[in-house]
Amino acid sequence: MSDELDLLPLLTVTSGPLQGASFRLRPGLRRIGREDGVDVLLDDPKVSRRHATVEHVDGRVLLADAGSTNGTWLNNRRLSGRTELRDGDRLRLGHVELRFFDPGAAVTDQLTTLSHRALLPPAPAPPPRPVAVPAIGADVPVPLAVAVGALTAPTQLMGTPRRSHRLLLVIGGCVALAGSMAWAYLVLQ
Repeated sequence: MSDELDLLPLLTVTSGPLQGASFRLRPGLRRIGREDGVDVLLDDPKVSRRHATVEHVDGRVLLADAGSTNGTWLNNRRLSGRTELRDGDRLRLGHVELRFFDPGAAVTDQLTTLSHRALLPPAPAPPPRPVAVPAIGADVPVPLAVAVGALTAPTQLMGTPRRSHRLLLVIGGCVALAGSMAWAYLVLQ
């Protein structure tokens, strides 16, 4: 059963109050909105009570706006009619952004884990560009954009550390609580 669940398409919240939450899309019609009773509940005032629908049928996932006030956006374009979702598509409903992951057609990695790898081999790194080095003591002006870009360019891909920070906060809170309870026990004895 777990293996079957891992093969279901997934919507993952990438920004908004539920960042990191994932919703498995079982076969059938699913409702998205902020009203109690919807299948994908998004707590955002810009999301309509019944904002959109997602239908998983015959291996396809179809997205449709349900007459929402602010519209449903797919890859930065306002959605009109039913549209088939593709792996890696980005959805926006109100201030909430989601990413669609389809393990059956995965070109992208799932956001929540690293267990699913892309089906394509990694792209080769571009060859290093030659850099002209001025002689020592030479007074060569460097454009500000080049200097700042060299200082701020990432040396590796970085993911968001929010989950690890939350875990550290929870563990730290538990340790502090246990310590204060032990102190109270020793003092009050």
